[in-house]
Parts: sequence; structure tokens; C-alpha cells
Amino acid sequence: MTDQSLNPWVQAAQNITPEPAHQVLPPAVPRELPVFLAAHGGAGATSWAHILGAVDGGLLSTPAKAALLPGAEIVLVARASLDGIDAAKSAIAIHGYQQFACVLLVPSGPGKMPRLITDEVKVLSGAITIVAVLWTPALLARRAALLGQNDISLKELNKITAALTEAGITIQGETK
Repeated sequence: MTDQSLNPWVQAAQNITPEPAHQVLPPAVPRELPVFLAAHGGAGATSWAHILGAVDGGLLSTPAKAALLPGAEIVLVARASLDGIDAAKSAIAIHGYQQFACVLLVPSGPGKMPRLITDEVKVLSGAITIVAVLWTPALLARRAALLGQNDISLKELNKITAALTEAGITIQGETK
């Protein structure tokens, strides 16, 4: 074996000054596009951002994430489950309801929500506007990056865009 201190590759690597650690910021967000932030993993923010032509803001995992998007219209996305609603409540408690235009509530499964969940949705709706979407099983069989407005019915698309518009969110390519 050779002495590592004489190896030119090792010497070159030792002479490199590491860049200071920096906080990774989300990509620049055009002001006209809303940002969909997931209140928790599996909320459906990526899928619904692709369908509605919004920006996928990723997971609201740190208290500072929402503050990194100054001026953006932020839609908090949560599943209609106890954990999802608790995550949305927590995000609102940490950041304040003013930070979010509304909560996009994605069903956890087909059919009617259990009473406990509907009661929790009522509590959440006392703090912020709720925009509920319908269970769409076809969304489970496609990659989020391939989803678009054609993946849900025109009637549902109109209903969602109207509710988002009422909450102050402008969706690209809104139908009238």
C-alpha cells in the first residue's frame, strides 16, 4: 500500500474548502400559482397540485417552511383522518390560520366519513375554509407527475376550482 498522504487525489480533496451548510429553499414560486403544502405524509398534495396546475410545496415538516414562501397563496392539504386533521390543526396552530388560504381535505377512502371524522372536520372548519374533494380511485393507479385535469370529472373540477376561488386561490386553467 502507498502512503495516502502522497496520493494526489487525497491531497487535492484535503485542500478543498467545504462550502458552508445552507438551508435548502424551495424553488422560486411564481406569484400567480398557489402552493399546495402537505400537512403530513400521504396527504395527496403532490397529486392535487399536478391535477390543479399548482406548485407542489412538499411536506410542511418544519415550522419555518410556510414562512419560506412569502407572498404565495398556500393551500394546506390533509387527509380526512384523525391524524390528517390533527396535522392540519397543528400547522394552523403553529403558523396561524392567516398563513393558509384553505385546507384541501382529501378523503381517506370511498364512502361516507365516520361521524368522529365529520365532527373533527367541523371543528377544523371553525378555524379555516375547508375544500373537500371526492374520493377518486383512479388517482391511486397513476403516478402523481402524470396526473392532470382530465383525471377527474369536469363537474368535480368545476366544483373544486369554484371552492378554491371562493377561498381566494386562483387555479390555472380554471373552467367556467
